[in-house]
Amino acid sequence: MAIKYENNFPAVEKLLDSNVERALIASSELVRSQAKTNVTAAGRVDTGKLRDDINYKLVKDSGYSGGMASQVGSPDKHAIYNEFGTGEFAENGAGRKGGWFYRAADGTPHFTKGLKPIKFMRNAFRDTKQEVQNIYQQELGKGIK
Repeated sequence: MAIKYENNFPAVEKLLDSNVERALIASSELVRSQAKTNVTAAGRVDTGKLRDDINYKLVKDSGYSGGMASQVGSPDKHAIYNEFGTGEFAENGAGRKGGWFYRAADGTPHFTKGLKPIKFMRNAFRDTKQEVQNIYQQELGKGIK
């Protein structure tokens, strides 16, 4: 009696990589959408740049578990100020106290005590956590018998 061994590991690994990528894309789109909704709900849509710049990218790197990750966020230079706040409203008391004057692009002087944090990214991650977990549960096992 002969035993035949067939190694299906390469095919399974390819299938799992595809499933992980599909799950990363679906979950990233969900988080991105929620973050954009959070910015709009907070009323921080003067030009729409902050909201419109929120996006994600897949990163393939052996330093990540599974060799792949997704980065969701905004490259907008004001995103961090909207997330954590500034001045007297900055989280953990890290901002300037007493307010300050600044000139707008048109030369008009303004006084501010800072910007309240809206936590649009952190809340997006928290608000979609269960849905993201469901996406991974549905996607990772697809095609495996």
